Amino acid sequence: MEPVFAPGVPAGVRRLYERRPELFVAADAPRPKRETSWSVAPGNTFGTLLVWIAVCVGGWILALIVMAATLPTAVAAWSALVLAGVAVVATGGILAKTMGEDRGHKAVRRQHGKYLLPEDFDSEAGLLLGRAQRAVKTVLEATVTKRGLLDDVKNELVLPEQLWDIAQVLREQTVLRARQKDIAGGAKSAELDAVLGPQRRALALSVEAIKRKVDLLDQYADRVRSADAALRAEAALEDGDRYIELLARTEPAGDTSVVQGFTDEATALMDTLTRSINAARDAGRTLALPE
Repeated sequence: MEPVFAPGVPAGVRRLYERRPELFVAADAPRPKRETSWSVAPGNTFGTLLVWIAVCVGGWILALIVMAATLPTAVAAWSALVLAGVAVVATGGILAKTMGEDRGHKAVRRQHGKYLLPEDFDSEAGLLLGRAQRAVKTVLEATVTKRGLLDDVKNELVLPEQLWDIAQVLREQTVLRARQKDIAGGAKSAELDAVLGPQRRALALSVEAIKRKVDLLDQYADRVRSADAALRAEAALEDGDRYIELLARTEPAGDTSVVQGFTDEATALMDTLTRSINAARDAGRTLALPE
């Protein structure tokens, strides 16, 4: 199972998870605070700045002594002034960097609440989410999708929205299941059953509804896989002329039923491909977002 991002989350933040997953925090954790070198390690930052300033000042004094001994007075004065300016600018840049926020931390802080991590789901919710993710990935990476044969279904818009909606509901189910377990605490009583009974039934209804949605995604992915298989078969059929030529060159008086078979297969395959594409479109439309 992979993390789920809201449709509006930039692609750079999604890639950031692959490189630095430790930056991302669970949904029930508070929003990350702004972090700089001063807030994380003020002592080390201050010490580093002191060392840098000492190096700059010492280097400038040493350079001034050397230039005063080897250069004309006016040239040495201007050179010393330029060196001082460079040191001040460099020091300002370093100081600004220590006060700035790491890009990764900043992105995660801003997008908190717009992503859900694997640890945000219990095992039951995780299994359903994993199925939904695999179905969506199958559809989006299918050849028929990349060739635009299913454009009218608007997969690039509909499926991420569907996946995010499913993930949010599964997250809430996870929270409520854990809360019910904590409240029950292994104890049984008429009063507790009176309160928890309807809540458990409501949760079960929600789980069944999400299962139906995931089943629809699975069915759509199956239809798309079938359309992809027909498309690959069509690509293989394009080699039919080469086989016919091969037979003509090696067995001129051979069985003509083989050639006729190629023609029949081509006709049948085109019908199959058309039906597969239409079936995939029909399945995809059941997932369409409301206007």
